[in-house]
Amino acid sequence: MSLPRPVIAGETIMITRRCTQRQFLLRPSAAVNGIIGYCLAVAAERYGLRLHAFCAMSNHLHIVATDLRGEAPEFCRWLFEFTAKCLNAHWGRWENLWASEQPSVVRLADEQAQLAKAVYTLTNPVAAGLVTEHHHWPGVISALARMARPWVYKRPVGFFREHGPLPRHATLTMAPLPALAHASQEQYLATLRTAVVTREAELARERGSAGRSVLGRRQVLRQSAFSLPGSSEPRRQPRPRVAGGNKWARIEAPGYRDAWLQWRAGARGVVFPCGTYALRVYAGVCCAQAP
Repeated sequence: MSLPRPVIAGETIMITRRCTQRQFLLRPSAAVNGIIGYCLAVAAERYGLRLHAFCAMSNHLHIVATDLRGEAPEFCRWLFEFTAKCLNAHWGRWENLWASEQPSVVRLADEQAQLAKAVYTLTNPVAAGLVTEHHHWPGVISALARMARPWVYKRPVGFFREHGPLPRHATLTMAPLPALAHASQEQYLATLRTAVVTREAELARERGSAGRSVLGRRQVLRQSAFSLPGSSEPRRQPRPRVAGGNKWARIEAPGYRDAWLQWRAGARGVVFPCGTYALRVYAGVCCAQAP
């Protein structure tokens, strides 16, 4: 039995998922960017996720968002299903596009964690040695220069029906991180920009010390969607579910397993911890109220 993954309305989370076999199936192009952007916009609107930062690398995707209605699992299901279908139609392939394991979903428990993960998301192309600054990345990314303006994506061709139920256009809008929502728009963007620029400068010093350069936009765009990174992937690493400076915020759903064992034994009136999702949705179990 896997560890419980609480789903609580109003929580800020970071969602990460990579492509199967680490292939570059999200490699930036006008068509691929349009598919990812459109599906992300539709899924966020449909399932009530407020977006704070996102970045589609060539073989994985990062999203920092607040799950307003506690429907993040349905958001992930729809987003990864339809990006896979659209991208498979685009690339002329049939097998699974995303890796078989579940998406990584990390609960961001405090201001420190929220800001750190937003910066990590935005500077991921820089940390990977692909570009020198985040806004040079040619893929879908919530670049700071565009955060105050919405992105409008046209419904992709190739998979969706011309007269189907989905909208012809979808709009991606960004919102401040909840921990920094008290600041004005200008103050929020200044805080985030300072953190991003500081991280980019740190990465530049590391590259200079090691004598490395970046791959660059042109080489990224020339890569085959079916090629793989040259580096090996770490295996059997810890998969955190909560990020935050407070250790008590990182304790996972206390009492869930005891409640589950009682329910399996026939105690249908047992109360599950707040955040129980699958058993609440599909079996109608009783859950504690949010604190």
